[in-house]
Amino acid sequence: MFTSVHRSALCLALLPALALTACASSGADDDVADRRELELVVRDGHLRELGASCSGARPYLEFHKGAELALIDEHGHEVFTTELEDGEAVKVDDIDYGKAPRIPTFCRFPLGAAELDDGVTYHVSIDGHVVAEHRADAAATMVFVPALASVDPTTEGSE
Repeated sequence: MFTSVHRSALCLALLPALALTACASSGADDDVADRRELELVVRDGHLRELGASCSGARPYLEFHKGAELALIDEHGHEVFTTELEDGEAVKVDDIDYGKAPRIPTFCRFPLGAAELDDGVTYHVSIDGHVVAEHRADAAATMVFVPALASVDPTTEGSE
C-alpha cells in the first residue's frame, strides 16, 4: 500500500515539472518546424547492391563523398551548403529482382536540415557548378538530380 501511495505522490509532483518543460520547449520546436531534413537523390539507375555505399555513376561522377553541395537562391546567395557523405543505394522501382546481387538503384545522400522557402526554386550546385534546380516544398524533402519533370495537369494530354 505504501508503494502505490508513494508512486502516486511522485507522479503528481512530476506533472507540473513536465508541463513546464513542454511549454519551455515549444518555442524551440517552432523554430525547428521551419527546418526540414533534405536528401539528395542522384537518379543514375546504376546496378548496385541494395544498401551499399555509393557515389553517382556516369554521367553523375561529381556526386561523391567530399563534394560540396550548395543550394543557391534567385539572388545568388548560398542558403545551404554541406559536404556530401557516402550515399546509399536505394531501389529505383518496385520490381522483384529475386536473388540478383545487383539491381537498378539511385544513390541517396543525406544532406541535413535546411531552412527553405516553399515555392522558391533553388539552383543545386556541386563544387561550384550548377547541375540542377530544386523547387522547395514542405512535403518534398528530396532534391533530385536530374530534377523530376514537372507536369501541368491542366495541359497534360491536350495535344
